[in-house]
Amino acid sequence: MKNIADTAYLVAMYRALESERADALFHDPYARLLAGGKGAMLVEVLGEKEKITNAIALRTRLIDEQIEKLVQSKKIDTVLNLAAGLDTRPYRLNLPVSLRWIEVDFGEILADKEQKLQHAKPVCTLERIKLDITDSSLRKRFFADITKNSRQALVITEGLLSYLPEPQVASIAADIYEQSKLNWWLFELESTDTMQNYDKIYARRIFDQYFASGNKTLLFAPTEGISFFQRYGWRVAESLCVWKELRRLKRQVKLAWLVERLMKLNQAYWDQQSSVVLLCKS
Repeated sequence: MKNIADTAYLVAMYRALESERADALFHDPYARLLAGGKGAMLVEVLGEKEKITNAIALRTRLIDEQIEKLVQSKKIDTVLNLAAGLDTRPYRLNLPVSLRWIEVDFGEILADKEQKLQHAKPVCTLERIKLDITDSSLRKRFFADITKNSRQALVITEGLLSYLPEPQVASIAADIYEQSKLNWWLFELESTDTMQNYDKIYARRIFDQYFASGNKTLLFAPTEGISFFQRYGWRVAESLCVWKELRRLKRQVKLAWLVERLMKLNQAYWDQQSSVVLLCKS
């Protein structure tokens, strides 16, 4: 459980818990199978089940919506999901059969996933690539190879950037931008406030103990927010504030009326809070 890759089982279990709600934001019929006993155990150990399930559910729903919208409106023919973990979008989203979906992660997690989903059929063309995405030289060669057979690609790094140090995120941003066909990039971005309050959150401390041997697992939350990516050529196509989206999706938030009032008083501040971000090339 000291392996950060095990967070994939944890996230899958949160997707399963969300899917079983009467007011679920999405339905993932494979989540519980993929999470298995490891995912169920980790959720119990971590605690704060409802709060974290809400957070994962919102992130999943927002990224789902962005993917379906982009594939339909921007003629995306390739989706590149880096650190894909136990994601099941190629099986459950409304995607064209012609779409090429490529999952990249460590071999062990992909092998387990492939075995568990051996009888499930993806809705589009699905490929799985074993690769350590943090290896710069391997990453660059992989990106160059993928773009040979793509016209316009969307890159997803859900649940990845927050665990990386800033120089590594910068390197990934530059490498993706360098490839002419990798035109869109979708991910979630933690706020600096989240980082500052990190040590005060019980679940975060337990999370660190299990997955990072007591070190902090969340490393990336740039003080300049989304503007961080502009220096590498990226432009913000859309930024979805999690607080606003919770209200839109009618998911109960404590003191929601107060949060909404504070948003109106200081819009710039709330724009810097945790969000789901879509970037495109300038």
